[in-house]
Amino acid sequence: MGRFLRALGTITAVLVLAGGMANAGVLISVTQSGGDVDVTASGSLDLTGATFDHQQPYTTGIIPGGSNWYVALGSTPGMDWYQLTGVDLPYGTDPSYYTSSSTSGDAISIWGYSGGTPLVGVSTGYQSGEAISADMVISGETIAGMSLMPGTYTFTIPNDTIVLQIAGGNNVPEPSSLAMMLNGMLAVGFAGYRRMKKA
Repeated sequence: MGRFLRALGTITAVLVLAGGMANAGVLISVTQSGGDVDVTASGSLDLTGATFDHQQPYTTGIIPGGSNWYVALGSTPGMDWYQLTGVDLPYGTDPSYYTSSSTSGDAISIWGYSGGTPLVGVSTGYQSGEAISADMVISGETIAGMSLMPGTYTFTIPNDTIVLQIAGGNNVPEPSSLAMMLNGMLAVGFAGYRRMKKA
């Protein structure tokens, strides 16, 4: 019985840690709203250990696929670009540029940089931990029409993550939700085991 409880504790700890690591520093959410595609971003980033690449202005919009993939929103001037350490691709296939019809808030972007080192961009002068909040509308488009693939995509820097979540289709549960579900299943299994042992 003691061995079973230790194993259960170890599994639970691993699942909780895995769920915690999946939490995004910044969540970029893409949803369909009637005849428009809405994009929102919220959270904050820890830039500790991130490699600064360059400073460059930006334009807002989405390039779903190709070597120059791109998601950029916000209205603050200037962008500081840092190198991503991991990317989760593809999230779309069309290499066309879809420009925003309106955008506001803090600059935030992920970019394939024409096949070079992929980058994350934040407002010029951004300090680790500052809140990021932005939204953007791409009028007259659909998620499917832009070739965006529904799902959850993770982009990493050394001490944080940017998660791109595209609505629609059958999304796989996020790791934190999966961890909670597995913990519940383990608890039910343990209760059944105890009942069987008493009988």
